[in-house]
Amino acid sequence: MNTDALTLQAAWIAMPDGPRGRAAPLLRRAFSLAADVAAARLRICGLGYCEAFLNGRRVGDHVLDPAQTDYDRRCLVVSYDVAPLLRRGDNVLGAMLGDGWFNQTLVWGGLSYGSPRLLAELDITLADGSRVLVATDAAWRCAAGPVTAANVYAGEHYDARLEQRGWDAPGFDDAAWLPVQSVPGPGGRLEPQTLPPIRRIQDLRPAAITEPRPGCFVVDLGQNLAGWLRIRTEAPAGTTIRLRFAETTGPDGMIDTASTGVKHTGVEQEDVYTCRGGGAETWEPRLTYHGFRYAEIRGWPGAPTADDVTGVAVHTDLPAAGAFACSDERLNRLHRMALWTLRSNIHGLPTDCPARERCGWLGDAHIVCEYAILNYRSRTFWQKYLDDIDTTRAGNSGLPCNVAPGKRACGTARPDWMAAAVLIPWYLWLYYGDDDAMRRHWDAIETVLAHFDRLADGGILAGGYGDWFDPGVSAYPRFTPEELTTTVWYYRCTDVAARMAAHLGRGSAAERHAAQAERIARAFVARFYDAEHHTFGSQTADAMALQFGLVPPGAAAAVAASLAADVRRHDTHLTVGIMGLRVLFDALTRHGYGQLALALMHQDTYPGLGHLIARGATTLWEYWGEAEVDDRHGPRSLNHPMMGGYDNWFYTTLAGIRPDPDAPGFRHTLLQPHPIAGLDWVSAYHDSPHGRIASAWRMDADRFRWTVALPAGTAATAILPFSGRRRELAGGGETLLEEPRPSP
Repeated sequence: MNTDALTLQAAWIAMPDGPRGRAAPLLRRAFSLAADVAAARLRICGLGYCEAFLNGRRVGDHVLDPAQTDYDRRCLVVSYDVAPLLRRGDNVLGAMLGDGWFNQTLVWGGLSYGSPRLLAELDITLADGSRVLVATDAAWRCAAGPVTAANVYAGEHYDARLEQRGWDAPGFDDAAWLPVQSVPGPGGRLEPQTLPPIRRIQDLRPAAITEPRPGCFVVDLGQNLAGWLRIRTEAPAGTTIRLRFAETTGPDGMIDTASTGVKHTGVEQEDVYTCRGGGAETWEPRLTYHGFRYAEIRGWPGAPTADDVTGVAVHTDLPAAGAFACSDERLNRLHRMALWTLRSNIHGLPTDCPARERCGWLGDAHIVCEYAILNYRSRTFWQKYLDDIDTTRAGNSGLPCNVAPGKRACGTARPDWMAAAVLIPWYLWLYYGDDDAMRRHWDAIETVLAHFDRLADGGILAGGYGDWFDPGVSAYPRFTPEELTTTVWYYRCTDVAARMAAHLGRGSAAERHAAQAERIARAFVARFYDAEHHTFGSQTADAMALQFGLVPPGAAAAVAASLAADVRRHDTHLTVGIMGLRVLFDALTRHGYGQLALALMHQDTYPGLGHLIARGATTLWEYWGEAEVDDRHGPRSLNHPMMGGYDNWFYTTLAGIRPDPDAPGFRHTLLQPHPIAGLDWVSAYHDSPHGRIASAWRMDADRFRWTVALPAGTAATAILPFSGRRRELAGGGETLLEEPRPSP
């Protein structure tokens, strides 16, 4: 858990529930300053969502702030430098609160921590050296605002006729407003919000607007995303415009909301705007977000145009840390799909989908963690999520829950999901050289591994979810036994824990975990390996065994051949779920079957990634697009990053940029590209903690030409793909490596 606890000289306040109803409360505090302002910092925690204002101006550009936590364990405080917004004389500090995840009452049931509440401290240093502290206390005033209802799942209702112009500025008469009430805090310790905030990231112009029924318009943004619509309209006062959101449409052109989880949530994503009249008005929600590509508009005066509606993509503002491109547009498109899917599910935590559940499932998180790190600077994001896992442990006898954070924890995590508590600290060390996470969460790592050891039977661990969503109607695996994949994660967690323990100077723990990893590996081979046919029984099983070093000595080539034969036996179709998809392309390509991996990427019939594209996907689906739908779950989500693990392949195998476990944080890089016939060129980079690492190769008629760049102060081992020749490289410049291209 973050050790930087905060103490604010302020009291928790709220609007009384009776007058508030379901509205988003407005709170204000007027104060006067006797001199010019030299410095000022606002520290604020508004639960569930909060927007702050000073003298009529919005403070910062964050949205949906602060990030979700287990509020009874910890609450995040957002800090702003606000000196430019203050002045000598009269000033007003205001805040608007939303229910957010703190008071989520409509879906799943029993998940509220209480009504929205505010804690704030404005610390001002005046030019004469004196200090003024403006904090939340009984002197604040409150009123219901124009947001008459808002729920993260069900949307926002906004009545512009209820706006109170100037409420957040000096000179406003708040005599009709109510005094706030003092309320208890939620119980969690206060910590600074260190991860990047959620922001409006990108505007999207509609690709099309249709009218499938009179007065019912459907906006197609051309891209599935997480966010909302911004509308611009002019209509008489009281005109009500309804916006309903979906990921797909039906044969009649109307939106189809089934994939957004209506069967589970009981609500649809719907925003309602009531016009104030008297001229043009522009509006967008601020206390909810949606997962959608299509929006249905009803009640619009006339017909909306593409200038009247704008899609707004909203997510945690993680800076880019990598880029990939190649000569094959299918691969570029699948890379873009993986990124859109990931961005749609980065909202202060790694969510499973942006419409139905929006939960931080641990299994999804550790599957996507590496590809998130390769593409985005996300260290503080993952550190925060590890703290979320830690707070779920606190209320569950020390064991992580399936979901973190939030009250919808879904019970003790299954082992293959619980692996996140071990693997994410490992990834932070491997990619960033950051051992802080493993130090702070070592107790969790040991607790998880001890739990695995207790559950295991002779080195075999069962009870996981398995290779989730391999092809078939059910989410549960058809092609790979659950206990096989769960045992692989058992081995992987134990193996990396031994390495982390050695780094931390925990010698006895390192020896214990290393010995246990060897026992698990022997048991795994004894139980699952078919020595006669050189296979572990499925594409996922063979790929995971190859990728994680569980193949018997000398058998890797034979197992890879069996894996390739399995792919061909299925007419170049995959049989993997989220675990196999994470490693399949790497395993094939690194063992000489790159063309088969490329053919899988181009497979346009079911089941395959190309099949999703043929069906119109712009993000990755939760499933492989089966025509059948099981009765329990209904239609599946169309925006699920757990299916994006293949994106690692672009960086670590095709471009060949890999961190060295013996020199974490890219102090030393392993560079080993894997050219494939049919790919003319590949170019990628990753921004490591030391600087940019780049790898770009091109296949000329008779030569393989490869340019690499390393940051100063680092080193790399470069392995040429055809000869296997190794070059030791020093950082600080660009190097051209080349060799003859073998004859076809």
